[in-house]
Formats: sequence, structure tokens, C-alpha cells
Amino acid sequence: MFVDSGADLSCIAKQTGELLGLQLADGEILNEVGGVGGGLLKYALRKLTFIIDEHEIQTPVAWLQDSGFNELIVGREVVFDEFDIEFKQAEEKIIFKKRNPLELS
Repeated sequence: MFVDSGADLSCIAKQTGELLGLQLADGEILNEVGGVGGGLLKYALRKLTFIIDEHEIQTPVAWLQDSGFNELIVGREVVFDEFDIEFKQAEEKIIFKKRNPLELS
């Protein structure tokens, strides 16, 4: 997954959601999200469990319904609150350090 500090929500592709067993409810109203490149993408909001460095967290995820979108994106909501994230560009590394729950308040 790409870590995107400019993305509010984490996003998964339509095909990824289908592989995870996600389904749309009959008559479910889809939300729309816009990105830097312009245009709107339709999505269904779901809550998924992420495992980052052996830590399990639940986070809202935009399950995008446009089959042309194939990216997997980690956005800020929940993930950036739960972890200190260090980008080491020269080493091409991203380090996630779980925050102490007492630091979150």
C-alpha cells in the first residue's frame, strides 16, 4: 500500500474489496471523493482491520467502485493517530512506530 499523508481516508480498489469478500447492499448510496488529479470517484465506506508491524487497528476505508483505480492507499484517518510515521526517503523506508495509548488523549 502507498502511504499518502494527503489522503484523508485509506482506499482500496474495487477488485481488492471483492477479493476480501466485500459486497454492496441493494440500493446502497455511494459517496464521492475527489483527488489531486481531479474528477470524482464513487466509493462505499467500510471498516477494515489493518495489521501494521503486528499491531491490529480498525479504520474506515473507501472501497472505490471505479475498476480503473488499482491503487491501495493508507490515508491519515486512524492510522496517523495510532502511529508515528517516519519517512526515510534516501533509504526508501517508511517506519511505523505504535504510539502509547496514553499519548493519544
